[in-house]
Amino acid sequence: MFKRPRYCIALGMLVFSLTQAMAQVAMPDTVCVGTIRLYHVNDPTIPSTYTWKINGVTQTTTQNEISITWNTAGLFLITVQEHSANGCDGDIRSGSVYVIPQPAANAGPDATICFGTSIRLNGSGGTVYQWSPATYLSDPGVSNPMANIPVAGIHKYYLMVSSGNSCKSLTDTVVITVLPPAKVFAGNDTSVAINQPLQLNAIDMNNSEFINYSWSPSLGLSNPSINNPVSILDRSITYIVVARTRDGCEARDDINIKVFQQPELYVPTGFTPNGDGLNDVLKVIPAGIRELKYFNIYNRWGELVFSTSNPAIGWNGVYKGQKQDGDVFVWTAEGIDYNGNIIKRKGTAVLIR
Repeated sequence: MFKRPRYCIALGMLVFSLTQAMAQVAMPDTVCVGTIRLYHVNDPTIPSTYTWKINGVTQTTTQNEISITWNTAGLFLITVQEHSANGCDGDIRSGSVYVIPQPAANAGPDATICFGTSIRLNGSGGTVYQWSPATYLSDPGVSNPMANIPVAGIHKYYLMVSSGNSCKSLTDTVVITVLPPAKVFAGNDTSVAINQPLQLNAIDMNNSEFINYSWSPSLGLSNPSINNPVSILDRSITYIVVARTRDGCEARDDINIKVFQQPELYVPTGFTPNGDGLNDVLKVIPAGIRELKYFNIYNRWGELVFSTSNPAIGWNGVYKGQKQDGDVFVWTAEGIDYNGNIIKRKGTAVLIR
């Protein structure tokens, strides 16, 4: 009895396509790590089953196509064999896949900077760079952009790199902490008598925890390297204090000190309360005075229109809620100098409208 010969049809070319694409490209294939590829042969309507292998390892699918996620770099061989419904096996077809390693982005070390300063980011790991967000960066498309961040707080930048074969990396992160602005107060401008000791005191306004102070010039100072030196002067001067934190952040301020030849109570001869910010109030200037007992101002009828014992407060030309017309006013003042002596003065000042 003769057996009927079976005729087998050769398998078509092994091709692949991206999962989202319709176009097919013949093997071999080159992909980046992390790529998902859909490989297939023949028409899905052909009633056949298939054996797929990757480097000799049989895969679970028996369909005419296989989806592979390439997570490991290297060279891989895909083989496929068709098993037709009539029991005929096709030739084994193969194709090679080169999986390119994924570049590793390195955004550089985290950093802490002082408010008002800039920092250069230092990325590596690729040939094409992309930083995000681009906010405050000089150029988000280079490996080492300058970051000029005007806002205190924690700022995160993400780096993705690409290699020459267009493979993209996972993102890496760098954290830039911008410290709050440091602020020091050298004290209010003041007046002293010649050779009168004056206690200076630099104040940390934002709790920046200063660890170092430097006053300049050092003329007349007991110690220019502390926050509270004593000054004894024979001339007027402006001191500048620079304070530094543990992180190297700096703050500076100045104080003007006017030196008079002896303890005195000075009052200007006139003032212009017109709201322009210049000479708007009439107040006493105590030089070498430890305590101001009073500063009183009277109108031409002897009415007390203003009184204070605080030398920082002056009269704005208003009495009982009414702006006073231009006129001459009489003032009296009494204070105790730094040696305990009582000093009394009186005079006149012109209100100019």
